Amino acid sequence: MKNRKVNRREFLQRSGTVLAGIGLSSHFHPIRSKINPKSKGPYDYVIVEGHRDIWEFNDRFSLGEDSQNSPLRDFILPRLLEGGVDVVIMPAGGDSVDERGGSDYLLKGSMQVTDMLLTEIEKCGEEASIIKTRKDIPVQPDKNHVRFFLDLEGGGSIEIDPEPGDHPDRRLALLRNFFRLGIRGMQLTHNGRNQLGDGISEGKMGGRLSKFGVEVVKEMNRLGMMIGVSHLSANGIFHTAEISSKPIVSTHTNMQNFTHIDRDHSDEEAKAIAATGGIVGIRYVVNETSYEMLADEIDYMTDLIGVDHIGIGWLGHDIGHPDPGQVPGFTDEQPPGEVERQTMYQHWHNFIGILEKRGYTEEQLANILGGNYLRIWREILPE
Repeated sequence: MKNRKVNRREFLQRSGTVLAGIGLSSHFHPIRSKINPKSKGPYDYVIVEGHRDIWEFNDRFSLGEDSQNSPLRDFILPRLLEGGVDVVIMPAGGDSVDERGGSDYLLKGSMQVTDMLLTEIEKCGEEASIIKTRKDIPVQPDKNHVRFFLDLEGGGSIEIDPEPGDHPDRRLALLRNFFRLGIRGMQLTHNGRNQLGDGISEGKMGGRLSKFGVEVVKEMNRLGMMIGVSHLSANGIFHTAEISSKPIVSTHTNMQNFTHIDRDHSDEEAKAIAATGGIVGIRYVVNETSYEMLADEIDYMTDLIGVDHIGIGWLGHDIGHPDPGQVPGFTDEQPPGEVERQTMYQHWHNFIGILEKRGYTEEQLANILGGNYLRIWREILPE
């Protein structure tokens, strides 16, 4: 059952429920040792990063250096662990050439990226795994393990022939096979149009889902997959909210009145997503947002849709990979700004501190930082 929406003053006056039973490591930490021990930080919450693109994988692989051939194990995972990130939603392919590792082929490229991520996760041993069922969902922070929730960023890879003669069950074969490989979410479109519906580049409002798109939504509900609408047109979002029997999620999109980005959501879109029980996950954007602005956005969304429908998609590039195309030690360019010069730990610690100062309780912070995603996964994923 969804929580009743309360106004800003009421929910800030509520007392927080202290998270119990979470043990913290006593070993020395070079960053955390400088921080007030009374304040809460990334290690105190289950943190879900709503969308991490595969740019760093692409950049390191493109160097052709043996030392860069295990990007997750050797570079990304250590920073995630140090940063206190427990779960990462990561595209395992999609409609964008970048999300297919540079491949021009929709199905082949996504299959190659899915294989790449599964292979990379296997290399990490006990420090990484993928979320497939409810049993895989974390119940408390784990400083020694990161879980990956694999997503397709757009449904182009599951498309059928333009004039299919297949029985309806066969039309969804590719979707089911990605599910069997461990994919547990899919953005219905990227920015462009595919056979499911209109992405945002077709116009802000765009069209409703196609017949095939409707079939895909219903099959994702049946299988136990998270339906993503971050790049979908507004009418596509409204249509998806109407027909989905489970929560829908925008993992990495801001509110339109805080940015100058066309694909960001209107109030009506955010309300439609929240009405399904879903989440809008805000994201840092270079030259568009600051952490204070993102906190302003969370304040606004709390009044609009309630704290149980807010997540965090992305807090920016860090010093280990300052910008797409840059690999430290191999490029001479400097990080573009303060956020990109910081570690992942600093990102999360700083943002948590801002929200604490605004009066959010530990319980509310736990939901925003990851708990709202966990709730949805407990509802939709298979046993």
